Amino acid sequence: MMRKILGLIAAGLIGVAGAARAEPPEGDWMGVMTAPTYGDLTMALHLRKAPGGYEGTMDDITLGYRGLALKGVEASGERLAFDIPGARARFEATWDAAASQWAGVWKSPGAEHGLALRLARGTPPPTPAIQGLDGDWQGAINAGPAGLLRLVFHIRTGADGTRVALDSVDQGAAGAPASAIRRDDRDVEIDFPLLKAQVTGQLSDDGASIQGEFTQGPALFPLVLKRGGDVISLPDSKRAALPPGVWRLPDDHAIRQILARRIDTERRGVGIVVGVISPAGRRVVAYGALDRVGRRPVDGDTLFEIGSVTKTFTALLLQDMALRGEVGLDDPVSKYLPAGTKVPSFGGHQITLRQLATHTAALPHDLPSPGMTRTEDVFAHTSEADLYSFLATYPLPREPGSEWEYSNLGVGLLGVALSRRAGVDIETLVRQRITGPLGMTSTTMTVPESLQARLATGHDAYLRPTTPIAIGPAEAAAGLIRSSANDMLKLLAAETGNVKTPLKPAMDAMLTQDRAGMPGGFRQALGWMLLDLPSGRIVNHSGGTFGQRAFAAFNPKTRQGVIVLSNAEGVTGADDIGLHVIAGVSIRPLPPAPLPPAARDARAEIPLSPDAARPYLGRYRMSRSIVMVIGYADGHLTYQAEARGKPGPVLPVAWHGGADFSAPNGGGDSAELTFQLDDAGPAPAFIWRGPVGEFRLRRARD
Repeated sequence: MMRKILGLIAAGLIGVAGAARAEPPEGDWMGVMTAPTYGDLTMALHLRKAPGGYEGTMDDITLGYRGLALKGVEASGERLAFDIPGARARFEATWDAAASQWAGVWKSPGAEHGLALRLARGTPPPTPAIQGLDGDWQGAINAGPAGLLRLVFHIRTGADGTRVALDSVDQGAAGAPASAIRRDDRDVEIDFPLLKAQVTGQLSDDGASIQGEFTQGPALFPLVLKRGGDVISLPDSKRAALPPGVWRLPDDHAIRQILARRIDTERRGVGIVVGVISPAGRRVVAYGALDRVGRRPVDGDTLFEIGSVTKTFTALLLQDMALRGEVGLDDPVSKYLPAGTKVPSFGGHQITLRQLATHTAALPHDLPSPGMTRTEDVFAHTSEADLYSFLATYPLPREPGSEWEYSNLGVGLLGVALSRRAGVDIETLVRQRITGPLGMTSTTMTVPESLQARLATGHDAYLRPTTPIAIGPAEAAAGLIRSSANDMLKLLAAETGNVKTPLKPAMDAMLTQDRAGMPGGFRQALGWMLLDLPSGRIVNHSGGTFGQRAFAAFNPKTRQGVIVLSNAEGVTGADDIGLHVIAGVSIRPLPPAPLPPAARDARAEIPLSPDAARPYLGRYRMSRSIVMVIGYADGHLTYQAEARGKPGPVLPVAWHGGADFSAPNGGGDSAELTFQLDDAGPAPAFIWRGPVGEFRLRRARD
């Protein structure tokens, strides 16, 4: 998910005092510090004389931040210190005469000791000016369960070169800076190291659009940007200051106002339930309905799909079984699979249970689902047999444990191994070890008849009804649980120690795992994510399905927790509300969600003969890393997207006459395909029109 995190997670300390008097501090200074999350960061300090002392700015050149104002500059003798409010950081240093450097430490939220930084005289290289790209560029990516995320890129050229800032409108995040923008004729690249993201594309002949792709970590999305138009803007481009110390949980009225605005004004939900727990007790605030037809109100007992919050249950099973001596965290997963099961390894290093629970097993995001005919069915047809077949042929790209990469497949495999070790299926194991002891009687993977009436109907990003999530046995442990706010508060009561449970040692042990995690400042514990904020360390996990969203979080020190459940897609239905309630993270009003596109699939499909299909068949390039393969089967065209050489599912394409076709595009949407026909031979190109824009795909030559 995209958040603008300005603080730098830090560790390490160097302080070297010199005997000689320091040089005058005014002027330009540069240095490099190494941050665990982002690697080497090049920093530049600019100091100048001012009435009564010094003033200046600081640049984080690597992440793209320029001109961060300094406050309270102290420069006397061999000491230099100042605050950087824009980065919520402080720098303190002493003069190293032998090296002619300021040697000190950069401190920021969540860092106990700080990050070593030495500054020597130097001037950063000038930022190049890029011609022909200035303006506001708008586009969107289809982030699956996260919904349709609209992006606005602001490109401006001035005396200090060309700068780029990114707004993620639907996430309420504004002003994420680019570190670099490059243009080579029509090729354009923009780097966002803060987000671990990059945009690459080609400028159109008329300069009005850029077609390409957006990558963030392992995620890859096609993206087309249009210049100008009515730019969607956020109320401000500054991140609101977070309150120091212990954040006071908002009262029910304040929470209800947020939910009402989110549903009635911003159209980002149908029904949302928020549960809050603290040593003072529990409370539930609900607003909206189970669906848009019957309008039955949601409440604390309404059942929602919690998606990937399921992973915290699976990780708790692992830690509890490890404390019982039933498994070892560093046991190879192959130990608990059927005899003869081939599990990939790398350089002799095997995949362990711990690596599966911390997304470091080097496995892909999901198990391929070749029988899928709808994007929503990506998890539906994944059996244990499919899992074992995949593992037998999959080559690991790197050593397990070396890098973080989110994987539903990995946690699904963990659940299979644990259930086999226990001799019961994963749903029974969760009930026996977690939900039963905690009294979570409404938390289940398979919804019995007695609970059906309490199920919330899911809705897509356009608030159209969706079908319930379907996940096969291979990945059930990664996302199949349904639960209610009242039940999830029982889990959070145990996690925070507000009620006693034999599971507490395992819950605490999960949080002793701490390593680099997802972009945005999040770190990875066993199952849970960790986020360090001025109001404290927040243990959290979000979940999304094709129609619902969940967010669970707690602060171990204050013993406060929150659960947010929404029956609509999108991160702006749970995550931002939950972070605001538990930690005081600023929550911004959002523009109303887009209205649904006109239905495109009502037209009758016309059968297509093999001869008539032949001109369309072939490979067409959408972007640098995405190729669309047009094939033929059973009287109609098919399409298959290849991303970075990895083929996706084969999906049908319906013919409606002439050069016009339509195809499923996920979330109930259809895309329109219009081929450019050529009497002399195969079609050289086609236009793909979908919810995220219009792409022109040319026949590939590679």
